[in-house]
Amino acid sequence: MSTQSMGGKVRDERGPEFVEALARGLEIIQAFTDETPEMTLSEVAAKTGISPATARRSLLTLKQLGYVATNGRRFILRARVLSLGTAFLNSMNLKLVADSFLQGVADQFHDAVSMTLLDDDDVLYVAHVPSKRENRYRARIGYRLPAYATSTGQVLLAHLDRPSQEAFLARAPFPSHTSRTTTTADDLRRIFESVHRNGYAAIQDQLEYGIVACAVPVRDNRNRVIAAINCAGESARVDLETLIRTRVPALIEAAKLVSAALSRHPALIHSILADQNSDRASIS
Repeated sequence: MSTQSMGGKVRDERGPEFVEALARGLEIIQAFTDETPEMTLSEVAAKTGISPATARRSLLTLKQLGYVATNGRRFILRARVLSLGTAFLNSMNLKLVADSFLQGVADQFHDAVSMTLLDDDDVLYVAHVPSKRENRYRARIGYRLPAYATSTGQVLLAHLDRPSQEAFLARAPFPSHTSRTTTTADDLRRIFESVHRNGYAAIQDQLEYGIVACAVPVRDNRNRVIAAINCAGESARVDLETLIRTRVPALIEAAKLVSAALSRHPALIHSILADQNSDRASIS
């Protein structure tokens, strides 16, 4: 059985039912980022590790389907790609599950408020109410950030089962984004213990100087942590101690409301747990 990298994951190719062409097409779509919004055929092939001939066929197929366009010799994504993510948001009723509760916290404190899931070593934003401050890591739905350096990520990593958590920590030390980024396995273990002890995670200057954030877990009706929600603000406006004292209680109440809403939309729970089980299987 062979394994190959796809979108940051290790993929097992199992038997004749695995559709290689579909996998390649999805991998190519994910190769377009804010740093590479337009790429030539050779650049796509180099970034994905797909042969130029296969990349060409995939790109031309995506172009015929309306997901890709060309600008001279360069390929670019078309807006139709958004329909792939919209299908998830609509089918999982995320607006009903989270948006109004996050908006309530945002209205109270004028912070950015988000809900994230754990996806590999990243947090994936599935609901977000922005603040007006323009920071470098301006989150949005579908945005990914390294879990170890975010408040929601630290909550979610702290609640992984022990084998999955140790497999994650074995990849430390992680890259620094500021001089205060927590990067070592020992320091992250201490943070995870604090999350269990206090019920929240709090960070300052981890990804960007001047940003503070705190997060709490969201649980399903079986008390499993399946998501996390946070408030993020500027340290010039609110210090970390005040952020914890004022935002954490509001986030805990919002998390309870999100949890109750989740019980009425079990498909989202099933989707999240399917992701977690897939990720753990790839680690083991």
